[in-house]
Amino acid sequence: MATFSKGGEEQQKAAQEARENLKTLEGGLEGKRYFGGEKIGFADIAIAWLGYWIRIVEEIVGINLIDKELMAKLDAWFDDFLELPVIKECMPPCDKLLKHNKAFHKLLTSSST
Repeated sequence: MATFSKGGEEQQKAAQEARENLKTLEGGLEGKRYFGGEKIGFADIAIAWLGYWIRIVEEIVGINLIDKELMAKLDAWFDDFLELPVIKECMPPCDKLLKHNKAFHKLLTSSST
């Protein structure tokens, strides 16, 4: 959240911390298709929103949080999982979330300048 709501050095520090946490999260996919193994489980459902949110944050603030080379498994998992029909139909439209969060980002960062 700090990557989204802060600026400057605070934002960069928060982005680096987020990357470290995401790299740790990626370790949960080692040798597996999903976090629980070969079938979608509770952890997959609980984590999926992060992929959606992270991509919106990256677009709004212009900072990559998921390094596609260093976190290739996690990046691929987000892509694949969020495209599953059963998941995709439950997610809100990205364009609406992007519009809403751009306004929210502006509100959060305008008070800090």
